[in-house]
Order: sequence, then C-alpha cells, then structure tokens
Amino acid sequence: MLLAFTLTLIAGIATVLGGIIGVHSSIQKPGRLSIVLGFAAGVMVCVSFLDLLPTAYESLNNSIGVTKGMLLLIVALLAGALVVRTIDKFIPCSNVVKCPNTSITKCMSHDECVSDARRRRLLKSGMMISAIMAIHNFPEGIVTFTGAMHSTTLGVSLAAAIALHNIPEGIAIASPIYTATKKKLTAIKYAVLSGLTEPLGGLSGYLLLVRTMPESMLGVIFAATAGMMLYISFSEIIPAAHYYSFRKREPLLGASTGLGVMMASIIIMNVF
Repeated sequence: MLLAFTLTLIAGIATVLGGIIGVHSSIQKPGRLSIVLGFAAGVMVCVSFLDLLPTAYESLNNSIGVTKGMLLLIVALLAGALVVRTIDKFIPCSNVVKCPNTSITKCMSHDECVSDARRRRLLKSGMMISAIMAIHNFPEGIVTFTGAMHSTTLGVSLAAAIALHNIPEGIAIASPIYTATKKKLTAIKYAVLSGLTEPLGGLSGYLLLVRTMPESMLGVIFAATAGMMLYISFSEIIPAAHYYSFRKREPLLGASTGLGVMMASIIIMNVF
C-alpha cells in the first residue's frame, strides 16, 4: 500500500511542477499570458471531450443502458455548467473599492475599474480551475492507486502517464492566479491543493468508495466535471485570452498547443 500511495503522490506532485512553470516570469511578457490562457482552455476542452465524456458515457452505458445513460450524461453535463454559472454570478464588480488598510473608499476611473474587474475575474477563474481540477484528480488517484495495488509495473506506468497529464493542468491553475495576484506562492498553493487530491483521493477512494460506489455515480461525476470545464473555458478563459492578446493568433496558438499536449498525454495513458 505504501508503494501505491507513493506513486499516486508522485502523479499529484506533477501538478505542482506545472504550477511552478505557470508562475515563471516569462509568462508576464506581452502576449505570453494570452498564449498561456489559450493553452489552459485547450487543456480543459481536450480533457472534457477526449477523456471525461467518453469515460462517463462508457460508465453510464454499462450501468444503466444506452438511452438512460446518455440522458443522465447530458443532465450531469448541464448541471456541472450550471454550478459554475451560479458561482460566477456571485463575482463582485464595483467601481467603488476600499483602500488597503483603511476605511476610506475611493472612486476608480473607468479604466481602473475595468482593469480591476478583469483581475478579479481572472483570479476567480484560476480558483475555479483549481477546484475543478481537484475533482478531476480524485478518480485519477483511485485509478493509479488501484493499479499499483494490483501490479507494480502497471502502477508505475499509470503514475508516469498521469504525471505527464497533470503538468499542463498545473500551468492552467497557476498562470491566471499569478497574473491576478502577482504572488507566486499563492498561485503555487492552489496547484498544490489541487494536486493533493490525487493521493488523498486514491487512498480514501480505494479504501472507502471503490467497492461501494455505483459505477453510474462515477459517470455522473465525470460528466459534471466536463460541464464545469467547458463552461469556464468558453465563458471565462477564452475571452480573457483574447483580451490579453497582442496578435489575433496568440489565443489560437495557445489553445492548439494545449490540445496537442493533452491529446499526447491521453494517448499515452490509454496505451498503458
């Protein structure tokens, strides 16, 4: 069990490695943020369509049948998007803010208000990405832990593949938070919290859930997570990528790179 937990922990730490890459100073150069945000969107769209939704469909199809499974998948997908939409409605945006360490308020200019609102929205987006990736990492931890319990070779292969899979996810978490806060430790902290769900989810999932959780419930979780990722990609990350771009092709370049990297990691995972 110790080896299985260690391998799952290594897979989770890869998210932190991605977070460290995501706060590199080069990200702040003109146009780089647009590429990174496009990259984050590409990562999440690819994970949703090529990993989460097919897995959810297979799980629901096997447990409750094709028709009911497809209907439940659609409902869970929409429910996941609705959850993020509900959270998004509570994002504050005001042109009157309090000065730090005082009770005085100051009225911001229009440009300052827009800039501050963008920063807040970018921070909220990064935090939501962290939470969504944490949910996504939980079943991945179960897969790695369970595989390692059955075979050391299988466990090592799964851990390596998922670690490669998690690096771009860490970049997607840390980059928007670092851009919004200018605090590297804060950005990396959210990558750490997301990555820790891998080993914790693997251990608790194997001990408590793997034998009792209905297969259909796992499918619902995957579909809802895909809905969350798709909503935040198209409503938050892609518009932000265009806003910070200096050239029209920068968001597309980032998204294409994110799609390519994640497709490669998913192929590697499926091989093993």
